[in-house]
Amino acid sequence: VMARGHRIGEVSELPLVVSDGLESVTKTKQAVEVLKKLGCTEELERLIKSRKIRQGKGKMRNRRYTVRRGPLVIYGDDKGIVRAFRNLPGVQTASVKDLNLL
Repeated sequence: VMARGHRIGEVSELPLVVSDGLESVTKTKQAVEVLKKLGCTEELERLIKSRKIRQGKGKMRNRRYTVRRGPLVIYGDDKGIVRAFRNLPGVQTASVKDLNLL
């Protein structure tokens, strides 16, 4: 993961598994605090700085900016976690049911 450019030096191991209490986070400010406590501070800064204007005609077609990809937050029950993480650049959320696993 680090070879692809992600800054996760402070994260102890991957995948990082957290308790179900994270699903009840409803504010973006709380989500940022959680990610910083888990050691993703450098990764968040990298994602914020990665917002660049797209090349080509995509700018005229409402695809103006490109952002690098960051952590994927997988949850079981949505108790507000999607709303909390949706405004963070590069951070994506997905339900366990939506994953394409065997």
